[in-house]
Amino acid sequence: MSEEITKTPYYLALEEKGFSRPLYEEVFPEDSQRFVDFYYEYKTRDNEILVLKDKDTIVSMLHLNPYKMIVNGYEVQSRYIVAVATRKAYRHKGCMETLLKKALHDTASLGIPFVFLMPASEKIYAPYDFVRICSHTKLPRRIEKMDAEAQNRYLAARCQMFCKRDDRYMENLEAERQAEAGEASSEPVPSYMARVTDVCRMLSLSHSHKEQTLCLYVKDPVIEKNNGYYAWQVSPEGSRAQKLTGMPERVDLELSIGELASMLFESLGICLSEFV
Repeated sequence: MSEEITKTPYYLALEEKGFSRPLYEEVFPEDSQRFVDFYYEYKTRDNEILVLKDKDTIVSMLHLNPYKMIVNGYEVQSRYIVAVATRKAYRHKGCMETLLKKALHDTASLGIPFVFLMPASEKIYAPYDFVRICSHTKLPRRIEKMDAEAQNRYLAARCQMFCKRDDRYMENLEAERQAEAGEASSEPVPSYMARVTDVCRMLSLSHSHKEQTLCLYVKDPVIEKNNGYYAWQVSPEGSRAQKLTGMPERVDLELSIGELASMLFESLGICLSEFV
């Protein structure tokens, strides 16, 4: 192992993504060869893989898988953080923190309101203001057999937040089912966690039972642009949020970015059934 790990995270080009497979197989030996084949054929077509290297060897990685989300009727982009992995000899050296902070800054710069994940342990991500948002939902088989449009209608009638179905989503899902055919796991499925990455965008997705205007002060130790005061107008019809340039006359709520996430996600009926 080199004394100096390359501390600058690097996004793999499409033709380089396969170089991360040995690390995937090393850290996730429970995944079958068939499943890993599926993942690297289908999911890496349009995801981002952020890595750290020691010389030419990938020693740590984090995958950002894109999903279109429906939140209170609005369609927004999000990223599902998966395959967070570090070679054993390089653990406890800040690799994951470096990748995670880079990923959070980059999604924030794109105006993505939040990211989500299914953690191996909630204790790993809680210090970075990820909060638990919902349990994994297994859809009835009759719903799974519906086409994308029908599934979207079914979900929209029952919850306020879910992953939008489209042709790519359905293609990936069918390939994933085939890769997992005949395999059963008795392991409990962890709950999902999420992290707000753009405060204004996230606030603008909210609804309220009554019309009100609130002044918020938000503290974010990772994404500096989220720190500050916000004017938030929210009603049953929708929401508007604006970051203020100065301190307002009053502040109704002072919140950490994690507390804000808890407040906003708790108001949503959420249905998530995605694994990767």
